[in-house]
Amino acid sequence: MAMDLYLSENAFVGLLVSTIEVYRKECFGVLLGQTTSDRILIDFVVPYQTANRKFREVHVDLMRSQRVEEAVRSTSRWECVGDYHSHPMYGTFRATTILSKADRDFFKDGNVAIVVAINDSVRQQRWNYVQGGGVSGSINGYNIRIAGYYKANGTIERAPIHCPYAIGFQAKELNDKG
Repeated sequence: MAMDLYLSENAFVGLLVSTIEVYRKECFGVLLGQTTSDRILIDFVVPYQTANRKFREVHVDLMRSQRVEEAVRSTSRWECVGDYHSHPMYGTFRATTILSKADRDFFKDGNVAIVVAINDSVRQQRWNYVQGGGVSGSINGYNIRIAGYYKANGTIERAPIHCPYAIGFQAKELNDKG
């Protein structure tokens, strides 16, 4: 059974800001939300400030990660439902949302992973849903594609993303220019 992911406005904006802030290096953070039997509601993303970022990888201290998850459990109604990271463009090699071997190896069962591919873009692209269940669009000279994955019983599957805010915010922007 497919697990659908619902991104709030806060989560969507957080993914964009985290990814764009460290462009040319990978970002990393946790996803906070709530799980039901067939969907995961992602309310917030929290970037890891101490992540060791490189062009093609990001390293997080396991002890710090456990502290973050413990803090979330003891101070909020949200749970850590997974993590996110970016795949930035590297030279002329365009980034994709495909999970790397390392991404697959460190993926915890019962969790969500969101991958944000970010590439340079010369043309503006409207935000829209894309084949495979992701969201794609452009902002400030960057083309961004967001894909979700879910791991259950050792199997990783794509998780369709629903984000009405992403699809609607550009329409609002166009109407305001009217």
